[in-house]
Amino acid sequence: MIALLTTYFVLAYVLIPGVLFRGSAGFLVKLRLFQLTRTQEVTLGVLVAVLPLLMANFAVWHCPVARDWPLPYSFGGMDEYKQDYRLAFGVIVSSDPEKLLQPGHDPKTNYEQATGRIWRRQLRFLFWYFLFSSGEGLLFGYLSRMYGDWAGSNRFYDWLARRVLLPRISEWQLLLTDFTFPKHPKRDVRADVLCADILYRGRVGDYFLDTGGKLSGLFLKDVERFRRKDYEAACIESKGKEVIREIFWRPIPGSNFYIPADKISNLNVRFPLQSADLSAYLNSLVEELTGQTGFTASYEETKTEESKLPDSSQPSQ
Repeated sequence: MIALLTTYFVLAYVLIPGVLFRGSAGFLVKLRLFQLTRTQEVTLGVLVAVLPLLMANFAVWHCPVARDWPLPYSFGGMDEYKQDYRLAFGVIVSSDPEKLLQPGHDPKTNYEQATGRIWRRQLRFLFWYFLFSSGEGLLFGYLSRMYGDWAGSNRFYDWLARRVLLPRISEWQLLLTDFTFPKHPKRDVRADVLCADILYRGRVGDYFLDTGGKLSGLFLKDVERFRRKDYEAACIESKGKEVIREIFWRPIPGSNFYIPADKISNLNVRFPLQSADLSAYLNSLVEELTGQTGFTASYEETKTEESKLPDSSQPSQ
């Protein structure tokens, strides 16, 4: 009976809150660790359980909603609490608990009534405890997601991000998303990926991690492949003249392009502004600068050199 009760407390008060915290935070950010050892599970559970435990305890004693729901009934005073736990302890240490409980006996024994009331209290407390644990995970995820907008805004958030948030977020979240940039203006995440002697570039659609948190694959969209041999031949024929590299990028047909991590030799990531957001951003800067006394600003959209280049989808002759 004691071993069973110990297992219940470890599972309900330590392990489940840790799982709920990680699951809730995982909706918003990818945490650094995914498959934890038993010791890590217990350590994480203890760390994340302190605040929800205190909040749940305060709620079931002092908040009307948590005090009456779920499982509403009159719990009595502190003396009745103590009496219930004395009877329950007697059941735990008894060599024959069934004799004390006498299940099916009518009327119910004092021992069975006491354990029934304790279970109702436990279930109600655990409901709020698990709810606050999930809420803590969502709060952690939200504070982490706002890093790009809030970094440098105040010292407390910078300290929290440096000491608590960022060390527990997967490094791939920082590298392969616009996590460290403000949400507006919107940025693309573009990657140059070298696989053996083939160079690809495209927009990062998604990435995949294994159970240890290591990169297992990269999913790209709008992918192009660099025609290296044609470029080297053009450099030889140019006899020292400048060769425009952009014309040697060839689009790869299809919308799904997956690269396994073990095929990646080198990875370079860029975060250019999206064209629509870039125009809006420049317009806002012009309006802001123009409003200053004695200062007028303007800009004109022009075609980039890349847009004037021949169609790179045509094969070389």
